[in-house]
Amino acid sequence: MKDRMRWMTKLRPAVAAAVLLCGTAYAGEQELLDKIKALEQRVAQLEGSALTTNTLPAQTLAFLGKSTLSGYVSSSFFHNFNDSAPVGGYVNKNDQFAANKLKLALGKPVDYNKDKFDIGYRADLIVGEDAKFINSFTSGLGSGRDPICLEQAYVNINVPIGNGLKVAIGKMVTLMGVEVVEETANPNWTLGNQFLYVENTSQVGALLSYKFNDKVEVQAAVFNGWDKVTDNNSGYSYMGKINLTLSDKTSISLLGYGGPEQTGNTSSWRKGGEVIVTQKVGSKLTLYGQLDYGTEDNAAHPVSGTVAKAEWYGAGLWGVYQFTDKVGLALRGDYIVDDGATRTGAGPAGSSPNVASLTATLSLTPLPNLQVRPEIRWDHCEKEPFTSGNTAKSDQVLLGVGVAYVF
Repeated sequence: MKDRMRWMTKLRPAVAAAVLLCGTAYAGEQELLDKIKALEQRVAQLEGSALTTNTLPAQTLAFLGKSTLSGYVSSSFFHNFNDSAPVGGYVNKNDQFAANKLKLALGKPVDYNKDKFDIGYRADLIVGEDAKFINSFTSGLGSGRDPICLEQAYVNINVPIGNGLKVAIGKMVTLMGVEVVEETANPNWTLGNQFLYVENTSQVGALLSYKFNDKVEVQAAVFNGWDKVTDNNSGYSYMGKINLTLSDKTSISLLGYGGPEQTGNTSSWRKGGEVIVTQKVGSKLTLYGQLDYGTEDNAAHPVSGTVAKAEWYGAGLWGVYQFTDKVGLALRGDYIVDDGATRTGAGPAGSSPNVASLTATLSLTPLPNLQVRPEIRWDHCEKEPFTSGNTAKSDQVLLGVGVAYVF
């Protein structure tokens, strides 16, 4: 009996340890099951969404859900057969790679609505070498400007009047022209002379848009001035446009503008008009035609320094043929007569320099979202604004390629 009690005494720690081990194992297993169950519930909460109210406020999620982000990255390489820095078209490098743009656009679109108010916005940021040419926040031209540009930043409100009246306030791109700042949306990679010399790029002010029906839309803008964030005088500039959709293949836009653009002078106005015709031919060919006319009182002539009335004319024609969804070809021809060289700066006062260009661009989409666009361009001006070494030239030929990823 004594021996049995002695063994029982010795076994007590072992039995206690075994009981404790079993209990711990059971507790650990139960804890693991509880963690798995909690994990499953968490996965279910996150399913179909990368963001939840546990990570971002509900107001932020609602904002992001209604907004869209888009843009692109673009680069190019061009050779000038004059072996000098090119002139025009946002190309100013010879035999060098260019980091053209990082374009980011964030916005909430607003549609016409006759029943209720709706509010949206648009903000476009451009970073890169092209921003130097379009930045209206800094003075100067070309390389003297900053390589960052707030291209657009405006609030857009739909007012339930009639079919809906849209009111945009802030900085917006111009209503003028076939071409836009974004080369990925243009027929050609480089920009034509009409975009460069007879149009504004942006405007800060208010824009009213009203659509009577599917065929007629009107727009009216009042703003500080051509490419001016802060006005250089006490007068406003004005622009109006009528968009007519005659059929599913034919549309016409009629535009007029006027306003004082000279520093400290509100009596001398820049005035003009523009007509754009878009015509689809079959399912693969699209034609664009653009006519411009403008005049300005008491304009400063760039060479002699005299002041006189200026007058200019412009005409452009584009043909875009889409062979397949991956291969297209765009041809452009433009011609400008600039009496007094106030727009082009290409000749002495009193002259009428004729500026012309021809451009052919092959558009390739080898992969989704990827644009590869080889291009050849010829420019001509009778006043010899181009150079080859130390020799003035009337002609310039560019050959290059642009590449962009669109998202």
